[in-house]
Amino acid sequence: QLFLEKYGYFSEPGAGTHSPAEFTEALRDFQRVTHLPLSGELDAPTLHQMALPRCGTDDGESRAAGASRTSPTRRRRRTAQRGEHPCPVAGGRWYKRHLTYRVVNWPSYLPQHEVRLAVRAAFELWSNVSSLVFWETQDGPADIRLTFFHGDHNDGLNNAFDGPGGALAHAFFPRRGEAHFDSAERWSLHSGKGRNLFIVVAHEVGHTLGLEHSPVKSALMSPYYKKLSKDFVLSWDDILAVQNLYGKPAKGSAVQLPGKVFTHFQDWSTDLYGRDRQQRSLSTYYCHSFFDAITADGDHNLYIFKGSHYWVVSASGNASDPRPLQTRWPGLPASIDACAWSQLSGKFYFFKGG
Repeated sequence: QLFLEKYGYFSEPGAGTHSPAEFTEALRDFQRVTHLPLSGELDAPTLHQMALPRCGTDDGESRAAGASRTSPTRRRRRTAQRGEHPCPVAGGRWYKRHLTYRVVNWPSYLPQHEVRLAVRAAFELWSNVSSLVFWETQDGPADIRLTFFHGDHNDGLNNAFDGPGGALAHAFFPRRGEAHFDSAERWSLHSGKGRNLFIVVAHEVGHTLGLEHSPVKSALMSPYYKKLSKDFVLSWDDILAVQNLYGKPAKGSAVQLPGKVFTHFQDWSTDLYGRDRQQRSLSTYYCHSFFDAITADGDHNLYIFKGSHYWVVSASGNASDPRPLQTRWPGLPASIDACAWSQLSGKFYFFKGG
């Protein structure tokens, strides 16, 4: 009952005061959201699902969405501040398109510049598919603040972190603008051991923008932790949800990138925020999700340009190794400003300078 209470599966607060019928219905709601057989009993699959690592933000509107499979307009209704019983409230979005964020602290065993790159990439996942623009600030106030805490951190006992496993992080809906991460977890910046910080930050940023948990299993906003794979990081449900709140990108179409882009932050050899611009790794992981230009051809292949190299991402999400620009386009200068592919001529057009 404490688990179901914490994650918003009872219509009224008060653990220990629910009737057997209410408990059974809450279990069915949980099983529906997590795509389990609707037994209404604490069977082995249900107990296993409850023990999996997940986001500590409650499942709110995804209960109803799981039953009705409604469109992402469900996410216009938001829960109250953490520590209170969830209830629908108005104003679950930001009323501006340019938002600042700040990484307040981070695990001491992770390099600061790599953490900041991973966080920036997490924000860019959302700005790539919406009208939002994000800017990092290193000190002072910010619209969205990311902070690591141990245990009880004055968010209410219901939101105290529980050590390794369980709730990995939680976030507040607009316009409080806070995401908290459990310092007791072993965080990682790559696809090996530990919780992938990039994927968890990207999920919690979704909450700070006003997105509820999604009942779609493949969605980034699904409540349960998922390892970073080669598939697209954002599902159709995530994209429709954020566009429902903030609209489509101001210029061009939404850009989706596969998880392979983000799996090896630890290989990055340069600090984009410092003066160290020495040797850059030409690993197969195309950089930091910050590119000179992106365009697509008639076969829906994505061409990503950065410096003196380019990458091709097929429609299925498979990425090529880095290829020198000069090999395909002799005489083309590095660091172009823009690129477009013409359906009429079948040619690429590049732009650089004034």
